[in-house]
Amino acid sequence: MNRLALTSTIIGAIIIVARMPGLVVPDKFRAVSLKFPRSVFWGRVLMAYAAVWVGIVMFIAADKDWPSWARPAIVVGVPIAYALVIKYADQFLALRGMAALLLLVAKVMVDAADTSELAARLAVTTLAYIWVIAAMWMTIAPHHLRDLLGWSMANNTRCRVVCAIGVTLGVMLLVLGLFVY
Repeated sequence: MNRLALTSTIIGAIIIVARMPGLVVPDKFRAVSLKFPRSVFWGRVLMAYAAVWVGIVMFIAADKDWPSWARPAIVVGVPIAYALVIKYADQFLALRGMAALLLLVAKVMVDAADTSELAARLAVTTLAYIWVIAAMWMTIAPHHLRDLLGWSMANNTRCRVVCAIGVTLGVMLLVLGLFVY
């Protein structure tokens, strides 16, 4: 299994797992979804995960072209940056953490698609760029996404439709990863 196939399969499976509860138990899914944008717990968890990921990427990159003092600065600076974000940017922290992860995952998706010659790789690339735009929007105007989430989770029918679209997208990526790439 090549890198694009593995990336598409994993992303597809994650999307399916994340959206399936909305089809099965929409009441509970709606309640959790509506609380998510202002969740302090999930904001800290997602930001911590993003900080560790960024720290690792920067630490590895510092080995190649950066000066020798950069690695210790990264080891000290990333936890400080995490603490400052948690302390001073706590509004809609969960959405901003999700936006950071969307950017990081989008980079992995584009890097994996760049190694393929298949035209179907554009499905993964297009989704990655849509996620980049969504991440920018989530960071700049998180209250808009909160309002959109409130509209899309207003009742069980809308919840199921939105989740069905997500599951369909996940199945498409899964099929591409397993059978096309």
